[in-house]
Amino acid sequence: MNRFMKFASLLMAAVMLISCGGDEGGSLSGVLKVEVDRNLIQADGEDYTTLSVTLDGVAVTSDVEFYEGDDLLNVEDFKYFSTVAGDHEIWASYQTYVSDPVLVRVINVPIPETPADPAPERTDFKPRVMAMHFTGAGCSYCGAMMDALAAAYADEEFCDKVVKVSIHNYPYTAGFEDPAYLAWDWATAMLKVANLNDPKLTSGVTNPSIMLDYTYGYYYYLSGTTSTQYMGFIQEILDSTKDDACGIAVNATLVDGQVVAKVTVKAAKAGSYRVSAMLLEDGITAKQAGSAIKVHDACVRHIDASEKIGNRLQDYGHSLGNIAAGKTADYLFVWNLEDIQKKNDPNYYWNNFVHENLRMAVFVTDVRNDAYHISNAVNVTFNEVLPYEYK
Repeated sequence: MNRFMKFASLLMAAVMLISCGGDEGGSLSGVLKVEVDRNLIQADGEDYTTLSVTLDGVAVTSDVEFYEGDDLLNVEDFKYFSTVAGDHEIWASYQTYVSDPVLVRVINVPIPETPADPAPERTDFKPRVMAMHFTGAGCSYCGAMMDALAAAYADEEFCDKVVKVSIHNYPYTAGFEDPAYLAWDWATAMLKVANLNDPKLTSGVTNPSIMLDYTYGYYYYLSGTTSTQYMGFIQEILDSTKDDACGIAVNATLVDGQVVAKVTVKAAKAGSYRVSAMLLEDGITAKQAGSAIKVHDACVRHIDASEKIGNRLQDYGHSLGNIAAGKTADYLFVWNLEDIQKKNDPNYYWNNFVHENLRMAVFVTDVRNDAYHISNAVNVTFNEVLPYEYK
């Protein structure tokens, strides 16, 4: 029985109950909610997460049925086990009420420890702006923009305020071969995310462009934005939208060509959150048109952000569900570098990963004004632990 049929049956029962006077002066309105104490467990049949159910905030401890999709689950003592790796959406029914689903991710690789929280009582996290730079070695105007960005990032205090990534999606140009070229559709899709009505996007969305926090963007021409103006844009975002940035703690390893990264997100405000991660590579050598630059850093090699939202596959991140203020949720990224390389065109030099030059960027989105916005972002070094950073 699927959720719709279950709901219809319960609704009919409720109508019959009311017609028979079974709900004397009462109301059948209410919110049934299912939560988990852990949203990440091992697929060994022994590790488990404890489900809890409330109706209008009041705990429900018996007569609850749990489902995954259309299947009724055998859940004893509100403990959920699984031997099937993957993402599992669990929902509950109680009397005439049906909950929204909660996500439990079941994995078959060792789960890294969450970094210790240096200040469990605090939620004033250090904020950073996510800067996505759309560029390419053969784009001469991109070279001018890169020179301006290099001048901005030379200021170490400013550089620490930004998580910068370079998305090399400019078509190949003879004499300026680009070994960081991103030969897949995600880069094009991301160009469409920016608000085209933003006044900083003076000439539309094209190369070279920068998108900041999925919220602001601008296009750079030879007479365009200076490094000082760019630094001002970043500070404007920090001042206006980052008071309630979430916290991000990461324990990421790269061993024998496999990345395993546990990300723990701590909410400064209650909300629905999503998490994404990018594989970055520094030190890629390529002659840059319009500039003396020959080495490219923070080049995006892979992004893990796609998840079905409604009926469409979107790139706003993997759902962490609703997180209460001061509470946390986990997500585990597992990448095999060989698999990533095989999915990309070898003609674009994708098979030349230099493992010691690889790192990650992790960012978290929430919804503001009916649009996705990046709450916070962090740079991650493999085989090092990144705890929450407070102001």
